[in-house]
Amino acid sequence: MKNIAILGSTGSIGVQTLKVIKRYPHFFKVTYLATYSNKELLLAQQKEFNVPNIGLIDKTKSTNDKITYGEECLIEALTDADTVVVATRGIVALKAVILAIKKGINVALANKEVLVTAGQLVKEELKNSKSLLLPIDSEHSAVFQCINGRRNQVKKIILTASGGPFFNYSQNQLKTITPQQALHHPKWQMGKKITIDSATLINKGFEVIEASWFFDIPTENIEVVVHPQSVVHSLVEFVDGSIIAQLAVADMQLPISYALFYPDRATNVVQSLNLTQLKKLEFFPVDNSVFEGIDICLNAFKQDRLMPTVVSACDEVLTDAFKNGKISFNQIYYYIKKICNHYKNRLLCINFDVANIAALDAEVKKFTAASIEA
Repeated sequence: MKNIAILGSTGSIGVQTLKVIKRYPHFFKVTYLATYSNKELLLAQQKEFNVPNIGLIDKTKSTNDKITYGEECLIEALTDADTVVVATRGIVALKAVILAIKKGINVALANKEVLVTAGQLVKEELKNSKSLLLPIDSEHSAVFQCINGRRNQVKKIILTASGGPFFNYSQNQLKTITPQQALHHPKWQMGKKITIDSATLINKGFEVIEASWFFDIPTENIEVVVHPQSVVHSLVEFVDGSIIAQLAVADMQLPISYALFYPDRATNVVQSLNLTQLKKLEFFPVDNSVFEGIDICLNAFKQDRLMPTVVSACDEVLTDAFKNGKISFNQIYYYIKKICNHYKNRLLCINFDVANIAALDAEVKKFTAASIEA
């Protein structure tokens, strides 16, 4: 029986994690649930899974009850956990991830921003810890399964992207994209922010940085290809030229269960893939001249170790602004590049630690919001 704490329990990954746990009640016990503001669903989850303690990050929801309010709930969540599932948005759980590793708690990571902004700090903590860092992202889970302990034999990682709803669009077509169109992903049911990030390919840029930290491989050895069928979730090329791929139906419960059960596998998590019904498996190069998300992220990663925090923070504000009709789809790229340019000479004297990453994140969000209003 593993004790599981879930940070971000009311979001897409959190809800699906609880579905997995519900199917295997003899293997897991939920010891803590935390989320940002969805109090009603959080209370319903607590009741259904008989969870002793819960937390809400949003202090404005505070009432006289037994819920812990504020970011301290993310730290409290670690108290009895063997594994913490991190499915929060942004870097709010960064302190909790670092502390979990210090405590020897396994971290099942669905959140991208933790490694994007603080991958170096996380890896340094892991060197002196018995904790396992386990990927929940479908692409990174696929790579993890393909490598299977053979990291020193890897030549290249190949991440797949579905292409989203706008595959083969031109730059002019990007200008007319509506939030409703961007939120309609053809293959995956995800949260709103990550769905928009998937459409801009900012999400895939984050995944390249993540993969670099997860698997100790330079970004130059990570390739992204568009795979519209979303059957091959990623591939690994080894030094001898062979390529191993992980194939499955598109269902997040598979990578979630793999992280929770690791090093074992659960039985009958998703339906079997019928290979005879696959008419084709296609792979295309990314058109980086139209979809700038990957290049923006990689340029930031190479420029300064704090610059990915700038990208992450302003992207969080910009996706909300686009969703609410304040900016156009292609302006997401425009503002990220503009704000990165603003900060390019302002990061050199900032120490690289959790406190400064959090402070920079907050500052960039305010500056981005002000830039949009201006």
